[in-house]
Amino acid sequence: MDMTRFNDLYLRLYRANLNREGQALLGEFYALWRESETSGVNADTLVDEAKNCLHRFVSADLFVMAACEWIGDKGHHRLSKALAHEVSVQYLQHPTLVRFALSGATETSASIVARRLCALNVSVPVSLGWVLSLNEDLPQSPLISATTRVVIDFLATEYPATCKRLLKAEPSQLTHSTPAKHLVERLSAESRALDDLPLLAELQMSSEMRRSFSYLRRNENRTVTEKAHGESLFEMFTTAQHFKYSNQVSVEYQNDHETIEAMIPMFTQEMSMEMPQTWIADPLLYDHKIMSLWKEADQ
Repeated sequence: MDMTRFNDLYLRLYRANLNREGQALLGEFYALWRESETSGVNADTLVDEAKNCLHRFVSADLFVMAACEWIGDKGHHRLSKALAHEVSVQYLQHPTLVRFALSGATETSASIVARRLCALNVSVPVSLGWVLSLNEDLPQSPLISATTRVVIDFLATEYPATCKRLLKAEPSQLTHSTPAKHLVERLSAESRALDDLPLLAELQMSSEMRRSFSYLRRNENRTVTEKAHGESLFEMFTTAQHFKYSNQVSVEYQNDHETIEAMIPMFTQEMSMEMPQTWIADPLLYDHKIMSLWKEADQ
């Protein structure tokens, strides 16, 4: 199969009027994906070729339409996973909840997507933002109430710190909604209950343990740095001088006439993610919860 057809479709996505042609382009992409699968294209190769199109769907506000069709109605797991990966990367460190316009989606599709986004391990700003947007844009019903209860219970159990951080961010219509307020009350009660537990001296790290842990972390960082230097292509044609207590790096390079020394400032950048609590304690139980969320969405 000619995989350049994905590139052709990607170019058309930038030229097309997505408000008018978005649904047709989504259908064309799905047909192309299914044709690639039936022709025996490797799964990783297929995802790599389609990545640009999926990124365009996410960034061009076509995610709601694509999610309702591929995750909700069709339930295509491999395509759903690829789409969820793209939206998770885009909103991985998003400081606030993501607001989705679900007024044009059907109640059944949007509710299925809410559960399956959790099963696909999307970032919390997306999954929590979706279920709160569901309550804001669609009229209340037994299905929406049950979906909200299941999804919020899952997120509060697995990602309590992230949920608390997002709900305490800048005020919005989502953070002031009734389900959000109930979630804040639940997380606050759980936090108070943990604070009231007695502190056991036996579980606290001694000074010797803290020094040993610091040594292990320092040794691990040194090993990672040495490995990075050994595999660096940059060091094949430059010489770097590292100063232990400096905030910049001196790099020498040759031009046509002389050796020039350049000072490059160093900046620190950190990224943190909360891992699912059940996965930390019992990975098998977490896998069972994930499979149940996906399968029970159709019931």
